[in-house]
Amino acid sequence: MNKVITITSLGEVNVTMPDFKPTLKEMQKMVGGYIEPVRPMVTARITDEQIYTGTMVVNEDGRSLQLPFNAKASLLAQQTILGDVFILVGWRI
Repeated sequence: MNKVITITSLGEVNVTMPDFKPTLKEMQKMVGGYIEPVRPMVTARITDEQIYTGTMVVNEDGRSLQLPFNAKASLLAQQTILGDVFILVGWRI
């Protein structure tokens, strides 16, 4: 089943199951600017029972905009991630 997992820089995680893939405009709103996929296959463990694999998407200007460090997303991506992100599960970007 297709899902969108959002992870804010404050560590809040939200899983939604939209009927349609988010539009470019919706994806840009989620990250606060231009989008950039950073990891084509990231595994997110939300709870012991909920494990998802998908594409992590970030704000491509996160460094120049000095967005806050996102600890949870950085751990998942195994690199420094700034700002709010989302993971597309079941859809390609």
